[in-house]
Amino acid sequence: MTPTTFKERKMYKVHDVKNPTMNRVLRSKFAVRTQADGTIIKNRLIEEDASNDIIQGTLDSVRAFAANQAAGRLNGDFFDAEIGPVYLTAGTDLVAGQRFKCGTGGKAIAFIDSSLINTEIDSFDGAVFTNQPADDTVTVVSTSALDVTQKITIYGIDTASGAFKSEQLTLTGTSDVDTTVTTDWAVVVAAELDSVCVGDIEVSENSGGLEIVTISAGDLTAGIETIANGYAYNKKATLVADGASTGKCVLIHKATDGASDTQVIVTTNGAAEVELGVASYIISKAYTGNIAAVNLDLDVTGTEDDLKLAVGRVIKGADAGDEIIGNI
Repeated sequence: MTPTTFKERKMYKVHDVKNPTMNRVLRSKFAVRTQADGTIIKNRLIEEDASNDIIQGTLDSVRAFAANQAAGRLNGDFFDAEIGPVYLTAGTDLVAGQRFKCGTGGKAIAFIDSSLINTEIDSFDGAVFTNQPADDTVTVVSTSALDVTQKITIYGIDTASGAFKSEQLTLTGTSDVDTTVTTDWAVVVAAELDSVCVGDIEVSENSGGLEIVTISAGDLTAGIETIANGYAYNKKATLVADGASTGKCVLIHKATDGASDTQVIVTTNGAAEVELGVASYIISKAYTGNIAAVNLDLDVTGTEDDLKLAVGRVIKGADAGDEIIGNI
């Protein structure tokens, strides 16, 4: 019998067969001849959607049942949907023995179980910028007249809307340069040069001329923490300090795999855990200039995935973007 419905395919997936020899064969490799109802990339999970269309897997699908191997498929192509040991493109780093679920574009991503919840994504210290502008413009200046071509970007939050803002200024040596696009900075959370400078670069609040932070000669950034492999697995990560802090931290993230970078503003609450307001696929940077001299832990959510999301287990792991061998 060739299974034609989602229910029948699910029956074959769990190999509801009494003959032990046949059961082992089916567990080793099983293919369903089917027809694509859209573009499906090679080595991606496939699902049968609510309309019984065979499509490339979607994020957190509970209907992913097999993998497309060998070649990409176009709408109308017939192909073998394979169950058992298969090659899959990893959407997150995966290791042997780990469960995986369906990610964006049919990639295999980590299933969040008891071994992954509350694990640390990264840990970093507050940069402790002083003399925050509090509804003021920001001024930058170098201690060297030679710094006249470099650009500095100021990152912060404005007073009127509480939104994330950035503004790039070109240095003019020892002459002050003021921000003009944003003139009501509430706090500055980071600063970044596009190339090294001969002198020290001072960032200050305009009205009183008080220093917020200085980027020393030869350095490029202040208040920026780079996060390697900061996967949050399309869940809301959490942030917690090891001491008193109610400052604002800005996280740079991708909400989903392939999305553009956007910003998440998180107000810390001392040693109380704070959940991000949105889900993140991966977090790449933290701007910490408004955080006190405390250590911050950025953690994976404390909630496990529903078992219905689990598609299979990893046989051979790989880094994100490479190919795993997984057993569906």
